[in-house]
Amino acid sequence: MGYNIVTESAYKMREIARQALKGYWKPVVAACLMYFILTAGVTYFLDYFFTYNYPVQAAEGQVVSASIGFGGSLYSFILGGPLQFGLTMFMVVFFRTRRCDNTLLFEGFSNFSRTFVLAFLMGVKIILWSMLFIIPGIIASFKYSQAYYILVDNPTWSPSKCIRESCRIMNGNKYKLFCLEFSFIGWGILASLPEAIYTVAARDSLTSIGGIIVMILLGLPGLYVTAYSMVAKTAFYELVTEKLVVVPEVAETTGADEL
Repeated sequence: MGYNIVTESAYKMREIARQALKGYWKPVVAACLMYFILTAGVTYFLDYFFTYNYPVQAAEGQVVSASIGFGGSLYSFILGGPLQFGLTMFMVVFFRTRRCDNTLLFEGFSNFSRTFVLAFLMGVKIILWSMLFIIPGIIASFKYSQAYYILVDNPTWSPSKCIRESCRIMNGNKYKLFCLEFSFIGWGILASLPEAIYTVAARDSLTSIGGIIVMILLGLPGLYVTAYSMVAKTAFYELVTEKLVVVPEVAETTGADEL
């Protein structure tokens, strides 16, 4: 696989993403909505129906009931990898062909064992690095960030090989990806404000079905940021693997300059 040190700025990669999304915002956001429902949406509801209640000793000898939702965690553990692979495949196919095929979101299930093991190995490695300190964990997440993209292009590769290849091509490129992701923080904070305000203002209603539905609806503005950032990160992968080459703009010269 080709390997390139990315020199393009975060602004340039966002510009490439905007050009790709021109005329395709709705279908790409719709795919992100479907992914959001299949992940966060299902997780909310599973945590509501499958919880473990246990007593907790409170102040002044009082005993209160606390609960931990385990349904959503189990669901994410089993299906998180295949679903993430599906979204990655959708973005790669869209970026290269401008084809929006929502059935690609389920492609991870046709390669379930590899996508599940890939998610598991990445999670374990990042957790182990994070146990040393938070910074090594963050660096590890950037090192392994291209593994799903690599598996999309090489579906017969083992998860371990995809992770090793991701580490190789991210050598010298981690800071560029960090800058790209950091450039979306402002948009992310702005999109998450409604959900954050509701969480604080209606804390007691978050455990009800209605509260969960409202939380899901308030998360919809973030889908535009997700679509924008995912396409930009796909552009980053194409630049790293030399599938996309940005030709520098040449300033036009006037006849006087030529003379």
